Amino acid sequence: MPREAKLLRDLQPDDTRLWEKKPMETIERKYRLVTPLFGGGVEPFKADPVTAVRASEIKSHLRFWWRALFGWKAADSPKTLLELEEAIWGGVSTTKSRASSVKLAIKLLASGEEVHPLYLGTNHKGKQVVKHRKEIAHPYIAFSLEQKIKDKQTGKEKKILHPVKQGVAFELKITYPTALKQDVEAALWAWETFGGIGGRTRRGFGAIVPLDSPEQPYVKAKELRDKLDKYVEAGQWPEGVPHLTPDSQMYVFPGSWSKLVERYQQFRQWRNGPRGRSKWPEPDEIRRLTKTYSPGHEPHHPVHKFPRGQFGLPIIFHFKDKKNGDPDDTTLKGENFERLASPLGFKPLGENGPVLVYVLEGNRRLPEPYVLAGRGTFEVGVELTPDEARNIEPLMAVGAEPDPIKAFIKWLEQGGKQ
Repeated sequence: MPREAKLLRDLQPDDTRLWEKKPMETIERKYRLVTPLFGGGVEPFKADPVTAVRASEIKSHLRFWWRALFGWKAADSPKTLLELEEAIWGGVSTTKSRASSVKLAIKLLASGEEVHPLYLGTNHKGKQVVKHRKEIAHPYIAFSLEQKIKDKQTGKEKKILHPVKQGVAFELKITYPTALKQDVEAALWAWETFGGIGGRTRRGFGAIVPLDSPEQPYVKAKELRDKLDKYVEAGQWPEGVPHLTPDSQMYVFPGSWSKLVERYQQFRQWRNGPRGRSKWPEPDEIRRLTKTYSPGHEPHHPVHKFPRGQFGLPIIFHFKDKKNGDPDDTTLKGENFERLASPLGFKPLGENGPVLVYVLEGNRRLPEPYVLAGRGTFEVGVELTPDEARNIEPLMAVGAEPDPIKAFIKWLEQGGKQ
């Protein structure tokens, strides 16, 4: 019997109701959020109006982290992976509908309060601008809380600033067949360690910790790798499936979530002084492709690539001096797939740190080509050669590492200073 068929035989009885007659086990955990909850409801950007935490959402997270640990069981077959997954978590995409073998129940312990990281204020010229409350969320990642929509009456574009929730706590009860003990416990561990609830969890929003967790827990990356070694076997995941292995990059940043995001901003916006020219090649390449630039900003960077596209897409490039000739806003994306979720994740482990930084494998690139779209569309590249990396200052700071994500983590390990 083929290996995949045996796995399905072990996981999938002829009648799903037979699970009810099998030995069952229950896990009960209590959690609190150490960072704000963004969204998490049925509607995008909004928290659920009934309960801040939904069982269906947590099950989706558990499914994701189960795939991230056990996708190797399917070798390179997406169909086999889906069948294995649905035998545990349920689904309707195969030949018949399957009820989930894992049951979740939520009890809300604290619903939290709505707060606004963004608010509308005025600048020194009296113009209305969006301002930030840095003590709630760092401005560099809080931009996603701003949404632009058209006013139905005037037809003009207006800004909506979405709130987040702080102080959420809940109890989770998971009931499952004893035969699925390793699968459920592993998925739960991965979600607790690397994940969260709501939106933008890869940038640290909605980070969960045990209710009785200390403010600054002590965590070692080696201990996490040892745990991954327990669950992950050598094998080939289906193409494009995000996953973790004992060799996945990770680093425990000793500071706070806000401090880490500050370092992330410094690395991605590496420049000469606060208002100096970027040391990354993308701005000059946009000027070169569009043949548009303001006086004194002629393109001169020797690299003609968009390496920061590896951090996730789309990326909107905004130039401040359009009145004097700088390019209009342009967007870097895939030609056939606009979005690429960032493989780089931040997981705050306590209110004041540390923060686990990790990299998911398996979804690092979109299918070619990448394009720059604005006034015209241009096919561009994001992969760097070693020679090109030697001409990019932030990559030279860590020995000309051509992979920007690897370079960022190396830079953190070396102290994170320009």
